[in-house]
Amino acid sequence: MKIKLYNQVSSLLIAGLVLSNFGTVSASIKNQTLQQLNGSSELLLTQKQASKEDCIAFNPNNIAVKQVNGSWKIVENGNHWMFDFGANKDEATRAFQVIKQYSMSKSCFVGRPQPSFKYLLTNNNAPSGAIPGEDCVAFNPATTALSKINNRWKIVDGNHWMFDFNTNKAEAEQSLEIIKKYNFTRSCFVGRPDPSFTYLRK
Repeated sequence: MKIKLYNQVSSLLIAGLVLSNFGTVSASIKNQTLQQLNGSSELLLTQKQASKEDCIAFNPNNIAVKQVNGSWKIVENGNHWMFDFGANKDEATRAFQVIKQYSMSKSCFVGRPQPSFKYLLTNNNAPSGAIPGEDCVAFNPATTALSKINNRWKIVDGNHWMFDFNTNKAEAEQSLEIIKKYNFTRSCFVGRPDPSFTYLRK
């Protein structure tokens, strides 16, 4: 009888130890899983932040060409200076017509305060269509890539050098991501060879 009771007590003690250890292991696995999930969340957040676009919204119905202190500018609501054209009124007028034609409503940048890449959007999409007399260079976003040429990072399409980022690989990568995201197919200019205004469109 004593032997039977002893065996029962021993079995209960062993079962208790097993359950206790199982709880410890479960807690360990749970903590490890939470750490992995937190790590993944932090990574996704970092990636999202890295891809976040830097844009300023404006109303194309409220813009005008205005001379301010001897310099021709495109302004919003009379006092928000958006684009500066110096003494060149004709280029300011042409850029104004482009913005109005495409109903552009966001001016976006990569790398402010001295952006290495700029683009405009129409209701969060690439401007599309064509304007008579546009000065544009076509490219294929599917074959557009990043290339290091003479120690400078460039966005290229085949042997066509499109955008130069000097040593800033991160801004070059972000700009390439933007080109592919919006499926831009044209790089356009007002006033070459030293354009006072540039934009991309489909």
